[in-house]
Amino acid sequence: MIFGSLRWWRRPPHTQTRLRSDRTLRFLEDGTFQITVFSDLHFAEEEGNVNGPRKDARTVELVKKVLENENSQLVVLNGDLITGYETKADNTTRYLDQIVAPIVDLGLPFATTYGNHDNEKYSNPADLLAREKTYENSLTQNMIPSSSDGGVSNYFLEVYSASGNQDTPELILWFFDSRGGRESRDWVDDSVVDWFKETSRSLAYQYEKTIPSLAFFHIPITAAYDFQNNPGVDPSKEPGINGETVWWQGRGYNGNTGHDVSFMTALSNTEGLLATFSGHDHDNDWCFKWKPPTNQASAEKGVNVCYGRHTGYGGYGHLARGGRQILLKQETLSEEVVTWIRLEDGLVPENVTLNSTYGQDEYHPFRQHSELKRSEFEGAGNNLQAVPGLYSVALFLFLLMYFPLRLWG
Repeated sequence: MIFGSLRWWRRPPHTQTRLRSDRTLRFLEDGTFQITVFSDLHFAEEEGNVNGPRKDARTVELVKKVLENENSQLVVLNGDLITGYETKADNTTRYLDQIVAPIVDLGLPFATTYGNHDNEKYSNPADLLAREKTYENSLTQNMIPSSSDGGVSNYFLEVYSASGNQDTPELILWFFDSRGGRESRDWVDDSVVDWFKETSRSLAYQYEKTIPSLAFFHIPITAAYDFQNNPGVDPSKEPGINGETVWWQGRGYNGNTGHDVSFMTALSNTEGLLATFSGHDHDNDWCFKWKPPTNQASAEKGVNVCYGRHTGYGGYGHLARGGRQILLKQETLSEEVVTWIRLEDGLVPENVTLNSTYGQDEYHPFRQHSELKRSEFEGAGNNLQAVPGLYSVALFLFLLMYFPLRLWG
C-alpha cells in the first residue's frame, strides 16, 4: 500500500466559502467533512528585528497556500499560536489578527486550542479568546469558565449532516487546554476530565446513540512517549517523521509521567472516539494505534493518536512546513479517518487511513519530498527556502519509465 487510498488525493481546491449565518458546521452534500489543522505557528519570535516579521509573513502565506490547495470546512489552530515569551509588549492580539486573516479571507470557520507558549508573560489565553470572539468565524469557546485551574479552551463542537437536520449531530469535536507556560502544570486538568466524562455521558443520553468524535489538544499524551519507546515507531506501519523524543503532558512540570492518567483513561473509555490530534513536538508528525490495557479502556479497537505538522516559521525544527488534513465521510464515519500532510509547496508526503487495521497495514511512502535545512532556518529572514527532495522525484520518474519499458521488452 502506498499512501493509502489514492482517491482522496484529488479533492477539488478550496473556493470562497460563505460562513453560515447560524455558525453551524455541516457535512457537504457529497457526504464529506474536511478539517485542516495548523500547529505551532509561533508568531512574534524575534519581534525586535527584521527576521521576526518576515517569518510571520511567510507563515501567513503558507496558511493561505495550504487552504487554497484543500477543500476544508473547518480550520483548527492546535496550540502555540504565539511565542509569548518573545513579545516585548502586550500586543498579542495583533498577532492573532495576522494569524486568522487568511482564514477569514476565505470565509472559513476556525476553532482553537491554546498551547503552553500562548500562556506566557505577554500572552494571555483569556485575552486571545476575547479577541477571537470579535470574529464571527471563530468557534472557540470556554465551556467551563468556573474552573480557574483548567485553562481556557475546553469545549466541544457538533457537526451535522448537509440535509439541515439539526436533531442529532453526525460528529462531535472535542477541544482541550493542556496548559503549561506560566501555568507550570502542563496537562489537562482533572476538573476538565470530569467535565468531559459527564458531558460525554449526557450527549450519549440526549441523542440515544454513540456519536463518533475527534479530540484536539496541544501537548501529546504520555501514551505517545510510551509507544515511541516500546514497541517504537515503524516507518512502514506508522509513516511520518519521528525526529524527536515525545514531550508528554507533565514532562515540563517535573519530568515524570503519570500526570495525564485521568485524561488518558477518559479518552480510552470514550465510545466512538476515532482519533486525537496534537502538536508541540515540531519534528514529529506520525500517527499510531493506541491500545490501552483492557482494564483501563472500553474502546476495543483502540484509539488513533496523531501529531499535526509544524506550521509556523517561528520555533525550532527542520521539517518543511505544512498542515495536517483530516477527511471524514458520513457513510464510513465510524470506521475510518483519512489523513494526510499538505506542505507549503502543495506536495503530500504522507497519507494514511486510520481504521481498525491501522498499525498493521504496510505503507511504503517515498522519501520526504521537502524539508527546510536547519542552517537555512537558523539564518532565517527573507532567505528561508524549502529545499525540494529532487532524489525522490527523480526516482519516481525513473520507475515510471523503467517498468513499462521492461514490460514492452
